[in-house]
Amino acid sequence: MIRPVEERYRTVRELFPELRIELVNGRIVVNDTGTWQHNTIIAQVLFQLVPVVAERGWEVWPNITVFLGDEADRYVPDLTVVPQNPVMESDEAVRGDSTLLLVDVVAAGNAYDDHVVKPMGYAPAGVPLYLVIDPFQRVVKLHSEPGPGGYARETAEPVGAPLLLPDPWHHLIDTGRLLDV
Repeated sequence: MIRPVEERYRTVRELFPELRIELVNGRIVVNDTGTWQHNTIIAQVLFQLVPVVAERGWEVWPNITVFLGDEADRYVPDLTVVPQNPVMESDEAVRGDSTLLLVDVVAAGNAYDDHVVKPMGYAPAGVPLYLVIDPFQRVVKLHSEPGPGGYARETAEPVGAPLLLPDPWHHLIDTGRLLDV
């Protein structure tokens, strides 16, 4: 049986297919298109990830829902990195445990969701790495080692400090290039 909020969520997605529509803590969230600063940060992340992604045959998807479970929220991160042939829940949703990295850039209205709500939803679904880039606090956080109660590890670095993405990446992110462009 589909929950009433799930029905409303699907209706909103059908009405506005060009927007990023999420179901966060039972709320339907319609995300604005990003500002030039938001998009510049995403581009800088891509520039640093693409060599590893291309070498390993992975893919970067900028607009896909992450399936977290039947009764769970539906999030759409700014970037989703998946292996070849990821497990899909539907044409529009990849299973959380079939991702390699999710990336969100904090916008003015979604800081709490990105820092608190989403890590608590992603970890039980098996999302291995969740990277949050916060241009307001000038910090980059990497959530790793997911489990049923949340992520066991959170690494926070100020902008300018390097951030190592663990296995299967083994790749260093230059956080200064993300915000100081």
